Amino acid sequence: MNKKVQDSKFKIQDVRISLILTSCFLLLTSVFCLLSSAYSHGGHGGGEGKSIDTEAMVYIPEGEFIMGSNEDELMEIKKVYGKRGGIEGYLFEKEKPKRKVFVKSFYIDKYEVTNAQYKKFIDVTGHPVPRGWNKGKYPPGKANNPVLYVSWYDAKAYAKWAGKRLPTEEEWEKAARGTDGRIFPWGNKYDPALTSTAESIMENIEDGICNVTTGIPVGTAKGDVSPYGVHDMGGNVREWTDSWFIAEKGEKVVKGGSWVDLSPKARSASRDGVNPKGVSHIIGFRCVRDYEMTATNSVSDSVRRQG
Repeated sequence: MNKKVQDSKFKIQDVRISLILTSCFLLLTSVFCLLSSAYSHGGHGGGEGKSIDTEAMVYIPEGEFIMGSNEDELMEIKKVYGKRGGIEGYLFEKEKPKRKVFVKSFYIDKYEVTNAQYKKFIDVTGHPVPRGWNKGKYPPGKANNPVLYVSWYDAKAYAKWAGKRLPTEEEWEKAARGTDGRIFPWGNKYDPALTSTAESIMENIEDGICNVTTGIPVGTAKGDVSPYGVHDMGGNVREWTDSWFIAEKGEKVVKGGSWVDLSPKARSASRDGVNPKGVSHIIGFRCVRDYEMTATNSVSDSVRRQG
C-alpha cells in the first residue's frame, strides 16, 4: 500500500511539472512575454544594450578533486527519482566509481558562450548560423542568452577561433564542484531557487517565464555558482565537453543540467552521451584555455581565484 501511495505521489509530481512546462509554453505567446524586454538582473539582462563581461575566465588551480559518485549515493537518487520522467533510462552506472582525479591548472569561461559572442564568430568566419536565427541574427533580446542548436563540431570550431578549446569532462567537473566533493556547484542540498531546472520554473516564474524555450541570460541564477566562481554549471543549459562517453557509439560527454531537467541532472557528477553531430535546444557550451597558453597570450584573468 505504501509503495502504491508513493508511486501515486511521484505521478502527481510529474503531472505538475508537465502542466507547469506546458503552461509556460502557452504563456510565451501571451502578453507576459513583454517581461523579457524588461529584464534587469544587476547588469546580466538579455537586452541588446546590456552586454556583460563574458570574456572573463576563471582560474582553476592544479591538483586533485573528487570525481564521480558511489553506489550509496546513486541508490538514494534512484529510490527517489528512478521512475520519474526525465530520469528513466539514465545510465547511473556511468558515474562510477567515485575517485580522486588530478587535473592540471587551466582557465575556464566564467559563463556559457552567448549568442552575441557566437555571432562575432559567425560574422568573421562565415560559419553556418544555428537553427532559429533569422538572416544571420539571433532572436531579439537574446544577446546574453547561451547559444543553442550548436553541435560539438560547431562548439569546437568556435573554441579554435577564440584561441581556446573545449573542456575535458574532468576539467568541467572540477570547475563545477571544487575539491570538497560537493554534489552541486553551490553545495550538497538542492534548492530550486538557486538555479534554472524544471523544478525552478515556479520558483522563478516572474523572471523566467519568457525564457523557458531558450534558457535564461547567463549569470541570472545568482545561486548557481561553483566554489571557483563559475556560473550556470548546475542548470540553464547542458554543455559539451571534449571527452568520450561511449567511444564505440561515437558519443561525446555532455555535462550539467538544463531548464527542462530534474535536479539529479544538476549534480556535477551527472553525465550524458550525445552524438557530436546533434544539436539541441538545451545544449550549449563554454571553453577553456591551458594555463601556459593563457599566460603566454596575456588573457584576462580578472576573476582569478587561488582555490
